[in-house]
Amino acid sequence: MPNIKPLSDILISQIAAGEVVERPSSALKELIENSIDSGAEEINISIVEGGIREIRVSDNGPGIPLNEIKLALSRHATSKISELTDLESIHSLGFRGEALASIASVSQLNLSSKHSSDDHAWEISANGGRVSEPKPSALAIGSVVTVSNLYFNTPARKKFLRSPNTEYGHCDEVYKQAALANPTIRFSITHNGKPRRRTQADVIGMRIQETLGSELTDTSIWINEGSEALSIKGFIQQPAYDSKNKDTQYLFINGRFVRDRVISHAIRQAFNDVLHHGKSISYVLFVQIDPSLVDVNVHPRKTEVRFRESQAMHQFVFHAIEKKLSSGEWLPHQNIHSFFTDNAAPGGSQHSFSQTNLRLSDRYTQGPASGFIGSELTLGGIKGPDAPKQHDPKDISNWSQSDENIENKYPLGFALAQLSGVYILAQNQDGLIIVDMHAAHERIVYEHLKTALELKQIPKQSLLIPINVTVSLGQMAALHENEVLLNTLGFEFSTSGPESVAIRSIPSFLEQGQVSELMLSVIKDIVDYGGSRVLEEHRNEILSTLACHSAVRANRKLTTEEMNHLLRDMEQTERSDQCNHGRPTWFQISLSELDHRFMRGQ
Repeated sequence: MPNIKPLSDILISQIAAGEVVERPSSALKELIENSIDSGAEEINISIVEGGIREIRVSDNGPGIPLNEIKLALSRHATSKISELTDLESIHSLGFRGEALASIASVSQLNLSSKHSSDDHAWEISANGGRVSEPKPSALAIGSVVTVSNLYFNTPARKKFLRSPNTEYGHCDEVYKQAALANPTIRFSITHNGKPRRRTQADVIGMRIQETLGSELTDTSIWINEGSEALSIKGFIQQPAYDSKNKDTQYLFINGRFVRDRVISHAIRQAFNDVLHHGKSISYVLFVQIDPSLVDVNVHPRKTEVRFRESQAMHQFVFHAIEKKLSSGEWLPHQNIHSFFTDNAAPGGSQHSFSQTNLRLSDRYTQGPASGFIGSELTLGGIKGPDAPKQHDPKDISNWSQSDENIENKYPLGFALAQLSGVYILAQNQDGLIIVDMHAAHERIVYEHLKTALELKQIPKQSLLIPINVTVSLGQMAALHENEVLLNTLGFEFSTSGPESVAIRSIPSFLEQGQVSELMLSVIKDIVDYGGSRVLEEHRNEILSTLACHSAVRANRKLTTEEMNHLLRDMEQTERSDQCNHGRPTWFQISLSELDHRFMRGQ
């Protein structure tokens, strides 16, 4: 057996580099973060052959003094923390003091820096971890780090790299993350000598357009919720919009790009009943939280965090986004420029806007009409407030004379006819409204059922023959701890064995064949996320099923009065612009568009 012996410092650094420097983009990320932490106002990046041949990052920060420049390439040397307790409240992006040393151990690295306390710049180099002595250099201000021939001395690592274009794509992604997170810093990047990107805007909206293009900002909702201790700001797509770029998902915690399953789950849950199945959600979101409440020292590449109170964070993000989706306070496209120039997010203030787009929930803040839950709902009946008797649904020419508030009261107008047993055609002051009657009624029923659940009026049915479900001991404990929650959802059970339960009662609208799978899914989420969140998420799934089967079906003939009832209920129901599956329920064709199609006035 070989003798035990200590590893050399160079070999230790090369092993550590495997965790920190996975590919050229990993090295680029560390270099950019050092420049940001230094307080630089401008960072310029040059990439050659995807970063395999060379990565060069220059900044106009304060520089490194001569007496510290050699320490910069030493393992576990940093200016960002000094004792263990500092890890409990980290404000900087870097803090471990191992990035430069790790990069230097697997590359040929050169560092030049000019500090105000020195008469001139100094330069230091490393070749596979062997560091030279500092020597004078020509540099006006700041620092320049050049990383050449990455993995030249570890060919086993180098052979796993992809093509230069693929590696540059990863570097470009790191650039975008840094540019989005730091709108007050100017960035530029070139590849093989050709300029690729430059960002100069100092407000987040314009910075997003510079970095990602205008698709996200033109089709998104601006969210700004919370307080100084905990807040979330940024852009998140409108539910009905289908993004071309499925990977536009940027989450920043205290300015650090992360991938966090707790917040990702909260976002998906907030969109649960307004997003069409299979669609992804695009967003650029900034969360600010007290650093002592989040641990960033849980992953070598610092792309994951751990919240001290993860359930509270989940609920905060979920309710902030759900509130915005329910409010209907969409960002008008025509005001996008003034919004960007007036808001310096992620720290900017929230502005309000005059709304010119027709949004039902902007004009109706009250809840759904009462009297909808009952036998008529089960039969798919349509109930609601009567349309005003004084107005002829087929004649709105005198609306402005008869009632100056009629458009605000009834934005969906009045029914004209039914088309193909599927669509309702209605007329309002702006033109023609087309409504998918099943999708619209499904949303109305669904929202009323959610109200019924809050009042604990979900009907349940007892089973003549109980359904046995096998569970683990941990799941069994979770079941008993959350028995009240499960009863609220319509499930009653009893223990039938050491690792099995007998389901004795289920929601009356649930098919028995779905029980086992649904129960195991509910139990899993109870264990993963906590009981309070399961009620929000799985109730929507269950109630959506009931609403779909209860809503008025296609080819059912409706009277004009029934169609108007449906329009009035839509106007008073939250999220009535989309059905439970995220599809639109109605759209408007303006009179001007009709005139254009028929070439009137041309």
